[in-house]
Amino acid sequence: MTLKRRNILSYLLFLLGLILLGAVSDMLSLRLDLTEDRRYTVSEPGRRVVENLDDVIFIRIYLDGEMPVYIKKFRASVREKLDELKRYSRKNIQYEFRNPSEGSDEKRAAVFKELMQKGLIPLSIRENDAEGGASQRMLFPGALVNYKGKELSVNLVKTNQKLSIEENLNFALQNLEYELINVIQKISRTNKDKIAFIEGHGELDDNSLWGISESLGEYYDIDAVIIEGATGILDEYKAVIVAKPLERWSEADKFVIDQYIMHGGRTAWFVDAVNIHEDSLSRGETTMGLICEHNLNDQLFNYGVRINPNVLQDMQCSKVRIDVALPGMPANFRLASWTYFPLLWPPLDNPITKGIDLVKAQYPGIIDTVGNNAGVKKTYLLYSSENAKATNAPLIVNLSQVDEKITQQVFNRSYLPVAVLLEGEFNSPFRNRIVSQYISSPGYTFIPKSRKTKMIVVSDGDIIRNDVNKAGLKTIPYPLGYDRHTDYTYGNNDFVMNAINYLTDESGLMEIRNRTLKMRLLDNSKIAYNHTKIILINTLIPPAIIILCGVVFVLYRRRKYS
Repeated sequence: MTLKRRNILSYLLFLLGLILLGAVSDMLSLRLDLTEDRRYTVSEPGRRVVENLDDVIFIRIYLDGEMPVYIKKFRASVREKLDELKRYSRKNIQYEFRNPSEGSDEKRAAVFKELMQKGLIPLSIRENDAEGGASQRMLFPGALVNYKGKELSVNLVKTNQKLSIEENLNFALQNLEYELINVIQKISRTNKDKIAFIEGHGELDDNSLWGISESLGEYYDIDAVIIEGATGILDEYKAVIVAKPLERWSEADKFVIDQYIMHGGRTAWFVDAVNIHEDSLSRGETTMGLICEHNLNDQLFNYGVRINPNVLQDMQCSKVRIDVALPGMPANFRLASWTYFPLLWPPLDNPITKGIDLVKAQYPGIIDTVGNNAGVKKTYLLYSSENAKATNAPLIVNLSQVDEKITQQVFNRSYLPVAVLLEGEFNSPFRNRIVSQYISSPGYTFIPKSRKTKMIVVSDGDIIRNDVNKAGLKTIPYPLGYDRHTDYTYGNNDFVMNAINYLTDESGLMEIRNRTLKMRLLDNSKIAYNHTKIILINTLIPPAIIILCGVVFVLYRRRKYS
């Protein structure tokens, strides 16, 4: 065999080996992730979810067409993640990218309206051109997921108004696997866990809980439960929500929910310390803030939380609509900052609050952790800004306070906590009491100490309440977190949803939200200053290197074979 034929045969064998190696690695799903933050590795909980799919899930992602470079990079990351999930699912995950802006203006408007009705939230992008002008572009960084005739929407980017678009996209990348796996698990699940809203103590009504009930209803079966001292009535529920009770809890009802906790039940408490009647304020009257007599303070204190009898005010706040017209003149409404409605900071290092927007509160109190139970871990979830203050009850509240001067000398307290997560083994507040009078079921055994469980306590019931518009006899509830005065949606719904998902999570799926990807952003000022230099380096040096390598190779062959 001649030298030429041996070289050709060696080359063909080398190519065949590469092809076989690629085919084997593809069949065995062999991947090597060399990135520091493991950004291309599918987590074990996520892998279990997609491996158990018994039918095809089709995902339509609305990220195609003309868009800025940073959105294109995000789209590429979505495609890479879907390809990885597709391999683990044995191709039970199929997807396509679609451009929602294609077609005529009428068609585009119809598509935008349909997507918003299905739950996709648009993202407005401001683009600057070379002439110094600017334009707005509407994007829908989300997807519609279809499985066995069911369809769900998922928003892949959750915007935080305090962060840049690059930072928001970085958080979206960190949560990308969670959002995809979460919606896949939700739509493919045959049996839903059950959640109960407690009623019978002046809690929020159905209209005020419409927003969160709609969101939770996609994951869970939801019931409204009146306890009435019935021991064990809550045992079938994965989690229990107490949403702004205003009336006194009986000791029998407190015993029922305590024993539910002792059995390992998960609870979310949204409890006001001070009650302020907003109806009086809307009529321009003065109202009093009085301590709520719900009789839950001693029980929460025993678990490790104290809700102080005060009201938090913050320079970082939302707005209210007030009439500034003189008496006898036509109404003249304007928006004014209302420090009693603080916008709370969610920490960026917790799976419940990571990447969500500011959370709107209304007359919250300050929460403290108490007790020395080493078996309970306590983590704060929501804070005020660095410019806040607190006023003890009783207090007087009037809309004329919007005209008061707001200074940092008065708002001189920082990062006051409003929500806390408790995890561990809790002691029952009834352990040293005679409890036979509270046991309604024969043979029921009292438990003085809980197994490992979790609870979340929030010192503001309005965080879970959506606004309601009453027009005559018609009642129209708004989505949770939506502010009709500013037409902005805060992070309330995301916070509550993440909180309940965390409480009920047994698979470790929520821990995916703890993944951190390092931002390696370019310095825009340096790019602008070295614009010409960067262009020359990237256009001239690569071909120069190739030419140099070619010259060296030719000279080497001439020297070897001459």
